[in-house]
Amino acid sequence: MAESEGRVTDFFYDPLMRGLACAAIAPSLRSVLVFDADRATLQFAAEAIAKMLEVVTSQKVEKVTLGAIASEDDLWGNLGLHANSDGFPFEWQSGLLVNRDRDLLLVVIPDLTRLSLAATRACVMLMSADVGHLERYGQQQSWQPNLCWLVGCDRNKVGMVSTHLLDRLALRLRSGVAPTVETDAAKVTRLLDWLSSDQNSEDLEHSVKLPDGLIAQIRAAVDVRAKLTGEASDRILEYVTVSDRYSPRRDLALARLAIALARLDGVTEVAIEHVDRAAQVMGLQTLRSRPSSSSTERDRTESKSTPIPESQSNSDFDRNLDNSSRDFGTNEVKEPVYQSDTIDAGDTESFALDDIGNSTKPYPEDTAPIEREAGSLRLPMQRFRTANAARGVAIGVKRATDARDIAWVSTILEAAKFQSIRQGSANGSNGFVILPTDLRSYRRAPVAEQMLMMVLDYTCLRDRNWQESLLPYLTWAYVERACICLIQVGAADAKHELRAVRIEAQNVLVPRINAGLESGMGRATPLAHGLELALQTLRHALQHGRSKVKQAVLVVITDGRGNVPLEASRVGDIKAFLPVKQRGIEDALQVAAQIGELDGVKAYLLNPQPKIYADLPLQLAEKLGAGVLVIPEKLVEVK
Repeated sequence: MAESEGRVTDFFYDPLMRGLACAAIAPSLRSVLVFDADRATLQFAAEAIAKMLEVVTSQKVEKVTLGAIASEDDLWGNLGLHANSDGFPFEWQSGLLVNRDRDLLLVVIPDLTRLSLAATRACVMLMSADVGHLERYGQQQSWQPNLCWLVGCDRNKVGMVSTHLLDRLALRLRSGVAPTVETDAAKVTRLLDWLSSDQNSEDLEHSVKLPDGLIAQIRAAVDVRAKLTGEASDRILEYVTVSDRYSPRRDLALARLAIALARLDGVTEVAIEHVDRAAQVMGLQTLRSRPSSSSTERDRTESKSTPIPESQSNSDFDRNLDNSSRDFGTNEVKEPVYQSDTIDAGDTESFALDDIGNSTKPYPEDTAPIEREAGSLRLPMQRFRTANAARGVAIGVKRATDARDIAWVSTILEAAKFQSIRQGSANGSNGFVILPTDLRSYRRAPVAEQMLMMVLDYTCLRDRNWQESLLPYLTWAYVERACICLIQVGAADAKHELRAVRIEAQNVLVPRINAGLESGMGRATPLAHGLELALQTLRHALQHGRSKVKQAVLVVITDGRGNVPLEASRVGDIKAFLPVKQRGIEDALQVAAQIGELDGVKAYLLNPQPKIYADLPLQLAEKLGAGVLVIPEKLVEVK
């Protein structure tokens, strides 16, 4: 017991635990994002804030976890069979997030980047919302959300998350010192001790023991009301910069955190020190140095005693005022407008990072590469209408329009509502009657219906403007939300120079694709192995699974001069296949002929126009059944 209390006491002085304590006493801060937290740290933080919330609200805190499989029915509710079959057979079963008549709910999201689309949209709706509305399956409800959010996210993957969702996470914290992880043997021992004793269930659920001093401090802070002073407000502005991605919620979060820290200290006015401590908890750094108190008082005295010369004109006064503001670091900016996540991926930042120091540490989305699609909170339009049964995971049900992908449980539940009427009619029967209007089909999450496959021979790209020729296909993949596969042939950074490298990504915005396109030229050209990897990937994408791709676009950039036989790539040694002669080229043509026989593949070969063996790209295109486009030479500017 003493060890546990000592460990928690150390954690309280950690910025993570201080931030959780402030979130417990301030409802406006109960949407917490913890960067780079492992499973043990996030679990410890969830148990700690649950105990703190119980102290503050005197309510039992329920905990739910949202992940990649959370569906609309799980979140909002559904109609289910009643336990008592004597009365009406159906009852409304509330979802996880509809806590209309329940106690405080702690929502834990271990990995924000893997959160399902349904859960992401629910978070945007309920975070910082005063009222929740629900209209579903004939239910019309409104309630006041009583939720606390604890979210984990990898800082390097924050570009995959919608900025709308990130903006609603008020409190940004860093993962502190990892707690002592309880082993499985310790859990079993604790369970056996609990079963053999007269302890209640609360001792079993919560393994975190908060010290009495911390509990008393949090309980005393509930009755304290702190006021934000003018000096503290000015200090807050020194930590926040206004940019093209500015949001007023950032100012409010820092102010509310400073107020919460003042309440924990038991004071009624927020001082500058509280703002500095709040910035330290969030990881903010001031944009400019603050003058000392003595110099501040001296400046105030001089400003009072030094009048403005009457002979000074308005233009001179405005010029001096502009110069003084420039020296103080407050250049004029436009009125901030928050942008959506449909920002152009190629748009550059409108402010220099050197001017703001490290002030964007809690907000890495300002500088992170965008890896999400435009309109990432919307369901993408379905291009292939015949493929509605071959979708992703089920996220709900809808009225069926055909006999495919029927949700039988939901269909039976819908038909059971009217059995008493149908069996009592003149033409009714004694059996269970299902009419076409009762049929329900699954509503499935969207999956990539198209694929862009690129096979790049890096040994033939010198002095060729291949980026411009490839750009239309990358633009098509971005617009159509197609999945991407890049096959690197002869790349300088390949792990094995006799083998091609395959890079797969969900969309074209993933940084691995950009890094792969910028690879240099290697020494060998395993073209046959690269085409074989493309063949395997296309077969799996087009012919395997329910969520198979319906159309694939294959773009090949090569001069056709493969110098590594296919068997040598498989073995990883070329000594047994010397001399190579034409075997590398022949193997590449054989694999290309197999790709040409696949259905649903549109192939294009971008010809770099080699001066030697100029007919090889044309022969390869004929085997692939591909159209040929010429890559122009790179223009050299002569000064």
